[in-house]
Amino acid sequence: MIIEYVRERGYDGVGKDPSLTLKKKYMVLGWDIFPNAKLNRVCIRRDSDGYPVSFDEKWFNLTEGSISTDWNFAKLESGAYRLGPIGFAGDFWDRFHDGDEEAELLFEQEYRKIVAFHKVSAT
Repeated sequence: MIIEYVRERGYDGVGKDPSLTLKKKYMVLGWDIFPNAKLNRVCIRRDSDGYPVSFDEKWFNLTEGSISTDWNFAKLESGAYRLGPIGFAGDFWDRFHDGDEEAELLFEQEYRKIVAFHKVSAT
């Protein structure tokens, strides 16, 4: 999936928002759906450092909806649902954010698969 940042999110810092660029397209790394809330979140790599970050989907438009066959849709313990690469399932994100080297390597491998699937440059 590819989304385009089309509505400014109201950055409160000084100067331009370092995380997102208006009208830029981003490859989706995951999509969290919260059935009992009016909020869903998409995971993309932010501009400033390429770190994967979750943003409210309302700032984006879906421009390309295809996903690889190695993605899955899973129910989380919180009651939310997550659509994303199978490699990012389970405790992957906890390990990644804790600095686990294997999770960091797996992230880059999965990211390259997403790039190859969409046939775009890795930016």
